[in-house]
Amino acid sequence: MRSIWTIPATFIFVLSLLMLGGCSNDAETDAATTLSHTQQGWHAYKLGDYTQALLSFERALNIDPEFADAHNGVGWSHLSLSLTLPLVQEAFQNALRYDASNADAWVGLANVLYLRYKDSSDFTDAIRAIDNALQADAQYLYRHDYDSNAELYALKAACYLYLGESQLAKQEVDKTLKIDAENKTAIVLQNMLNE
Repeated sequence: MRSIWTIPATFIFVLSLLMLGGCSNDAETDAATTLSHTQQGWHAYKLGDYTQALLSFERALNIDPEFADAHNGVGWSHLSLSLTLPLVQEAFQNALRYDASNADAWVGLANVLYLRYKDSSDFTDAIRAIDNALQADAQYLYRHDYDSNAELYALKAACYLYLGESQLAKQEVDKTLKIDAENKTAIVLQNMLNE
């Protein structure tokens, strides 16, 4: 004869198994949805629809607030929409907090620091961020906005120039022109250094 507790206990056990199985599927679904929103964001970004890109990246972060590339996308979208630099900087710093190897986020942070220029330490920090980008995971470099190391060297040259480090600026200009002899930023900097 069965106990009165056998049926409810069996029901609870089966229900628990179903719930545990559902949790792993939910996590997988959330990860896939986060990645999908992030990919949609980069697609919209590539098309120049920065508002839609920003919305897609924010949707991804609503699902996974620690997804580094979505934070990176928020930073680039804000930067492209010319929104306030503190928001942009926060987004790039969040991306780097969750994935310090994201070279694209280092480049974004370097741009923010260069543009912000509260004091000369911003240029020093921008140079450091560029160096980190060049040493980070190359899969993240040159997905958008920057095409090669030449542009990063040109940005470093500009930072050195503003720091009054003409010799270091010249070295970076030379590196830039060795990669891209027609880089407009490097040519302008070269002319400034020759004056």
